[in-house]
Amino acid sequence: MAANAQQHTATAEIGAHCALSSCNINDFLPIRCGCGTLFCRDHVAPDAHDCPLLVRSDSSDAASSSKLQRCAYSSCNKPSLEAYLADPQDAVDRTPARCSGCHQAFCAEHREPKAHSCVPSEPTEPVPQKNAAAKALLAKHFGPSPGSSSKAPPRLSTNPKKLAQQRQLAVMKMRHKAQPADPKDTAASVSIDQRLHAFVRKAGEDPAAERVLWFRKVSSISFLPVRSLEVFRMPISDTQPLKLLYVNDEHTAVSLRTDQALVDQIPDGATLLLSR
Repeated sequence: MAANAQQHTATAEIGAHCALSSCNINDFLPIRCGCGTLFCRDHVAPDAHDCPLLVRSDSSDAASSSKLQRCAYSSCNKPSLEAYLADPQDAVDRTPARCSGCHQAFCAEHREPKAHSCVPSEPTEPVPQKNAAAKALLAKHFGPSPGSSSKAPPRLSTNPKKLAQQRQLAVMKMRHKAQPADPKDTAASVSIDQRLHAFVRKAGEDPAAERVLWFRKVSSISFLPVRSLEVFRMPISDTQPLKLLYVNDEHTAVSLRTDQALVDQIPDGATLLLSR
């Protein structure tokens, strides 16, 4: 009996009694409410023990309070989803758990607009589309996305850093479809870090007709047009020599020099034009 008494005493020291007087059960894993009191798992919810921190969220003053907020639905006493945050006013790196229409805080049952008969607030100014410049660059080289109705894509970013990031993203897409400009080159014979990718088309031709090609970085400009003649099946002419033009970020076509390597004159992912 002495051993049983000691075992009972040791068991009683584990956990804590639920602070709700009508319960008072000894819970081995009690949970502390925001009000600082320990409860069993059945009564830890603020509305299960009449928590003093519970307030209504009907007014802006209540919305800015540090106390727990109840659902804004008139006949509901459950805590709102915002009530479980340590600091509801801290909206950094998170999406507030509020209705996007009326901006009120509701419980999980009434969070949908139809569930609380939402009346949207006054409309605000339209938000600019994110990543518009990057999407415009991809649409230019890979075509518009399905369902797109935009005829004039937004202008590309004028920020050099952002423009470099956009071009890097486009190059990653190009690698999956680029073909060697020189039929003698293969993917196995030239490593990816030794390739220079470019969009190539005839001058005056629709951008949709351009080809995605890759060249060796050490290639000389002097015989690149000869390769291009083979790819685009352009006739050789002694009276009209072929020129290679680079379309820079200002959309200006610049004639490439024949005494310099291609890698020294254009970036990876550039647009080249074949002209006579």
